[in-house]
Amino acid sequence: MRQLITIKLREGNVINGNYKYVDGTSFASPIVASIVACMLEANPALTPQRVKRILIDTAERVPGVEIERQGWGVVVPRKAVEVALALRVI
Repeated sequence: MRQLITIKLREGNVINGNYKYVDGTSFASPIVASIVACMLEANPALTPQRVKRILIDTAERVPGVEIERQGWGVVVPRKAVEVALALRVI
């Protein structure tokens, strides 16, 4: 029985009782939206085009994953917010 449960958890991408591995745009969108909110809090003057450019420029490629699967890479929240803040005109 224990072995069967272990197999089912692994198939369901369960990491532990509190975490599950997920991917895709339905999970990426809220994460990116929260990063954008932080960027806009750091610099309310950012345009949508500038926000997009910062996200692209600060993303990091994932080694060993084909570009078609990762797009521009993984967002790096700290870098994106730091760039947004650096562009702020006081």
